[in-house]
Amino acid sequence: MKFYSIFENPNVLSQDIHIFHREGFSFFALIFPLLFSIFNGLWIVSIYIILYFFILIYLFIFFESLNSIIFIFILFPHIMFSFEARDFQKNSLIKKGWRNIGFVMGRNQLEAEIRFYDLSNQITINKEKE
Repeated sequence: MKFYSIFENPNVLSQDIHIFHREGFSFFALIFPLLFSIFNGLWIVSIYIILYFFILIYLFIFFESLNSIIFIFILFPHIMFSFEARDFQKNSLIKKGWRNIGFVMGRNQLEAEIRFYDLSNQITINKEKE
């Protein structure tokens, strides 16, 4: 099962009422961290990643005898970034004014949406009965 955070749009007139944001590990962020950050609008993170790559290239060229250790310096931050990448996305949404209104679980995004909207309708119906 996958977990999704639900964010509500602050703009009432917008077509996108809710965003279902998947939680957890991002494989795309592990393989292509720079493309992931640019694609998702994480500009400050992109600048840090570019600086990080330049430093790694410098270390790789300057310390050729330590290539196995430098590989660890390459691998470890990529793994850490892939676990934190979705949280960076979530914080970006919160800074833009989106409001976190819930958390739902489902096999895929479609099932999570069905569960969320079904639960929303049940809550609305119960409020109308009272």
